[in-house]
Amino acid sequence: MIKKYPFGDSIAIKDSTCKISELMIENNNIKTSKTGQVITIGRIKGNLKPGDKIYKTVSILLNKEIEQTWNKENIKRPIDCKMVIEENKPISIYVKDNITGVVVEKIGAIPKKADNAGITAERIKEQLSKLGNTVFKIEDLRIKLEDKLIIPISNINEIRREAIIQLEKNILKTFIRKNKNTIAKIANEEIKFTQNPEVSICLNNMSETLEYEKIQKADNIYIPLRFFINPTLKKQIQTLTSKFNVYLLMPAISKSNYEKINMQEVLKNDIKGVVISNLSQIEQFKNYTKIANYTLNISNNYTIKALKDYGITKYIVSPEFEKDAIKSLNYNLPKEVIVYGKTLLMTTEYCVIGTYKNCKGTCKEGKYKLKDRMGFEFPIITDRINCNNMIYNSKTTSIEWKDLKVNSIRIDILDENIEEINKIIKTHKNSNRLEGKDYTSGNLNREI
Repeated sequence: MIKKYPFGDSIAIKDSTCKISELMIENNNIKTSKTGQVITIGRIKGNLKPGDKIYKTVSILLNKEIEQTWNKENIKRPIDCKMVIEENKPISIYVKDNITGVVVEKIGAIPKKADNAGITAERIKEQLSKLGNTVFKIEDLRIKLEDKLIIPISNINEIRREAIIQLEKNILKTFIRKNKNTIAKIANEEIKFTQNPEVSICLNNMSETLEYEKIQKADNIYIPLRFFINPTLKKQIQTLTSKFNVYLLMPAISKSNYEKINMQEVLKNDIKGVVISNLSQIEQFKNYTKIANYTLNISNNYTIKALKDYGITKYIVSPEFEKDAIKSLNYNLPKEVIVYGKTLLMTTEYCVIGTYKNCKGTCKEGKYKLKDRMGFEFPIITDRINCNNMIYNSKTTSIEWKDLKVNSIRIDILDENIEEINKIIKTHKNSNRLEGKDYTSGNLNREI
């Protein structure tokens, strides 16, 4: 099949996007192009140069295919239906699902003899065809009706409704989950948890002045990639790598400017491994010890098993999980739970500070927050590589981990000093939590 590329598609070159409004081969305008053709795309503006990568962001043909799929979602399941109404016998209905072959039969009230004209077949068909919001439509409808019989319409509606409800239930029974042996195998590979977990510190923000070497009773330090390429933090990172197991924390979203980073130079640092935040990074860091960040949406033991098969050595549970969901993750791979920190709520495409301040590096000076109508303040941290903003919760999550079956606890640091960090470690190392109006237990006691 030959792929076609029509005008109306949208493309992105570096950080600029445009809609294809003109396609040409030599000097001739065309409406679509085929794979392998060399074409000219007209009317593109921006700071472009040979070698820039081009990405298709909108496909007209794909959108049409998706629209057709949406329409197909509304197609009803075809069924056959037959109703029999005879004197001195209960009325009966027969329905058959034409996809699975599932059949349902129901009987109802006994019709009465009419003094004059009885109910008509047309009236019965009208009632049987009223399937409303069900997933069915009648493809073949047959009526066997003796003359001069009457039956209340309510009786016909009732027997139709009962038959359709039963048909749907019986169809659902045909969808049986298989691979029971796999379920048993996973259940038998549970991990042993500890009452003396490791402590991991995630530095979501870093300072040139803090004496990080004074952090006490921490085992692992997670440092985001953007700090490794900041020359003013080079000494701080060297200090941390000399004392702790330091892991490179990769971003969940990495756009064009990240491609310019010399990762070989970053990886020359004395790091223990990498905390990956999206699946593409499994291959990128295949030769390194890998921890799966919570952004991988790990929600069950099957996912954990798959990640272990890909070389993951530990996984971090999403802060959106409640207590029972956390405890249900028990496959044979170390589990880490975030017990403290402001939760990342949003990563913005464009810099809020730059939009407000006509930014020329303003975000490097001072601290910024968003204030809502209730007066709550949400801290803003800027990723200077692509000028994205990370917006954090106004309240700090602090939870006890004792009953959560963990191997490691994670403490997220944003603007705390060393004294505060050590107090937080001491508190949570003992499975206690910080109390007060500025703290929340997050989703721990809520249902997902």
